[in-house]
Amino acid sequence: MVRLSSAGLALAGAALALLFCGGLLVYGAGRGIDLTDEIFYLVWARDPEAYALLYQPFGYLLHPLYALLGGDVARYRLVGFAITAAAGALLGRQLAPEGALRLPFATFGAAAALVIYFPWIVTPSYNSAANVGAMLVLAGVATLLRAGAIPVRAAASLAIACGLCAAAFAKPPLFALGSVLAVALAAWSFRRNRGRSIALLGAMALAMLLIALFLPLPRIPGLLARIAASQHILALPNTPTHLPIKVLGDWAAVPPLLWAAALAALGALALRRTRWADWLGHGAMAFGLANLASTIPDTLDGGIPEFPGLALLLIATGYAALFARRDLLLLALLLVAPFAVALGTFNNQWAQLDFSMTFPLVALFRLASDDPLRWRRAAATLLSLAAPPLLLLAAAAAPYSLPDSIFAQTIPVRHPLTGSPLLVDQETADFLNGTQGKAAGALLVDLSGTGPGVAAALGAKAPVLLWLNPATATWPDVVWSRLTERERARVWFVAPVLPLFAPSAPARWLAAHRGGYCRTPLPRMTFWWEERSLELWRPCPAPRAHPEG
Repeated sequence: MVRLSSAGLALAGAALALLFCGGLLVYGAGRGIDLTDEIFYLVWARDPEAYALLYQPFGYLLHPLYALLGGDVARYRLVGFAITAAAGALLGRQLAPEGALRLPFATFGAAAALVIYFPWIVTPSYNSAANVGAMLVLAGVATLLRAGAIPVRAAASLAIACGLCAAAFAKPPLFALGSVLAVALAAWSFRRNRGRSIALLGAMALAMLLIALFLPLPRIPGLLARIAASQHILALPNTPTHLPIKVLGDWAAVPPLLWAAALAALGALALRRTRWADWLGHGAMAFGLANLASTIPDTLDGGIPEFPGLALLLIATGYAALFARRDLLLLALLLVAPFAVALGTFNNQWAQLDFSMTFPLVALFRLASDDPLRWRRAAATLLSLAAPPLLLLAAAAAPYSLPDSIFAQTIPVRHPLTGSPLLVDQETADFLNGTQGKAAGALLVDLSGTGPGVAAALGAKAPVLLWLNPATATWPDVVWSRLTERERARVWFVAPVLPLFAPSAPARWLAAHRGGYCRTPLPRMTFWWEERSLELWRPCPAPRAHPEG
């Protein structure tokens, strides 16, 4: 039995973590304009039908919230934070081992949930929506596994339904996995607890009704066909054969210490009933902590720690292998959730776990409440409480795609896409002021790979695809193949051409017709820690015919 004094200490620590994380995000809500990912999110939230090719339908989910707030980016971010914290609080509360700990667990769950916004991608996105969806589903499942009253089961069904709805639009593979989980649990519970089975099946039916609020059900087959066609045209590796290859290939970037932690964690799970499990479990924790410690110098120098999500997940897995005996299904779901959320992502699968650190943090906090060793319990609790503030502080000091820290965002500007007021750093202000309206209304093919914010700042429209991502060599050719000859003749370009795009048809066109284009240098701007000097190339106006004398 946990003493109330311990519950009080846990509540105080969780409250401090929540105040710090929430305060930091509120401070940053009106600061910073990300010209890469954020513009991508906002374009789709503003108009879910903006482009014919669609591989993530999250715009349908976020559009009502965006419209309700009038496109005000700061308020949009703040509401996103509140929704995320509420989902985390619900998850934490439902995972509490006893009544006295419900408030500390709810408070910690809210603080841990805000780590979704690491590394300072704070505008609502498919990543934040997918994680919120997973939290709601797990909170509902935790409720059903422990409660039997009809009103409680109804509330759990609603939480699961909301989570499945969010997952359906944020990451359809996560929706599929969540639905499989619900059906499997319903089948497993059918003989033991039919009320739980009915609640799970009811949650799936309710999820379909919620989905219909964002997109009429008759339009869903067309949306799925559109997504499937886009996946094929864009050659995305999200097929049953290519996805495992991508996952294994991405593992090559994982540091050696995390290789060791993964092997130790897997060994500890496989040998849980033997004396070797204790050594391997502690080894997984030690290797994971050593990896986190190894990132501190670079973080202090202004870098972003690499793979903290994977490190925390392996630490929690090793910890669970040591002594976990109750609530094993819930703990297993917490540790599997980050992989489910990351599945099918465009970026490195293992780095994507950085968006889902809520789950291992909550697992660590939950495991610590059962740990029979006092010193280890104190260390795990301290790690859980310290991690959210430290991670968000590191992100604020070195944002993922801003040229300077959040604390340097002090110059008032208007967002190039929404027109809402925000504070930015000097470099971003100079770039926005130096590009505003230079390509108003033009069709713009950005061959620099820097991000859709360049077109937004210029006032231009990217045809076919919003963003020619620097990880995919074939996308410029997809765009070019869908333009008419007349459109190609009036397209504007952003250069220098990314080496990956040099063999593409639009890059060859620009090289062959360079004499017919006029070049305008743009202010220097940092994209992903690299300062770039971009150029705007537009068709030169035809010379006027001189009247005969």
